[in-house]
Amino acid sequence: MRAWLVLVAVLCVPGVSAALPRVVSTNQCADMLALRLAAPEQLLSVSSKSRDPQLSSMAGQAQRVPVNHASSEEIIALHPDLVLASRRWQSHNQAELLRQHGIEVVVVPYPTTWAQIFASTRLVAAKLGRVEEGEALLADVQARLDRLKQHPRPLRALYLRPNGGSAGRDTYVDTVFQAVGVINHQAALGRSGWGRFNLEDLVRQPPDVFVSADMPIDRGYAKSAFSRHPFLQQLTATRPVLQVEGNRWGCSDWQLIFSAERLAAQIDALTALTALQLGQQ
Repeated sequence: MRAWLVLVAVLCVPGVSAALPRVVSTNQCADMLALRLAAPEQLLSVSSKSRDPQLSSMAGQAQRVPVNHASSEEIIALHPDLVLASRRWQSHNQAELLRQHGIEVVVVPYPTTWAQIFASTRLVAAKLGRVEEGEALLADVQARLDRLKQHPRPLRALYLRPNGGSAGRDTYVDTVFQAVGVINHQAALGRSGWGRFNLEDLVRQPPDVFVSADMPIDRGYAKSAFSRHPFLQQLTATRPVLQVEGNRWGCSDWQLIFSAERLAAQIDALTALTALQLGQQ
């Protein structure tokens, strides 16, 4: 009885909390949240892709954590309290089997707006028992978003992948463009979601600037045929092409603030150069 009372007293002391849940992450995007928010001692494993520096901006941190290949067998063997997974993973695995072993499965959302990114971050932080860490991260992101909004950048920007893929409203690309203050050329044409931007539209209505991301998935010869078209090469030779880091671009999470800041810095440098050239004429 005395031991039980001592335990209750300890848990009631400010700054002292119950043990944090042990966590396994099975998805690259979930890895980013786990690596950023979890305490080192609670993170049992992350997905194998998290160690690839071309795919993950946190490959260095992931080197210190064992990896998994998202199989139910290896997850059960690790005895976690919590699994962070994607909707795709859940549909192909036996979530009920994990629950029978006392393992909670949390499907990490794939947000398309800053509000959803904040909500998703708070969800994962709460599940990890790291609410304060999550709030500190989001306070930093909000402050950086506020700084970006102080400087309007009314250019029409088109996100274009080497295969002709682009992004309209209701995508994380549009969310980043909104933070930067540029007009999403695809969204301005009334298009939403992910789709292709055909050459005929580029002829009729070219953007002010192009935005490109160097992602490994786009480097294949067959997947870059659109970018090799003579007209597109001519067009990109006469208009600025802005670059974002591919390993911060694939997941819709707090790291998009880095992409927004990088784009804003490139546009500001471009604007300053243009003003200088006009002044010299």
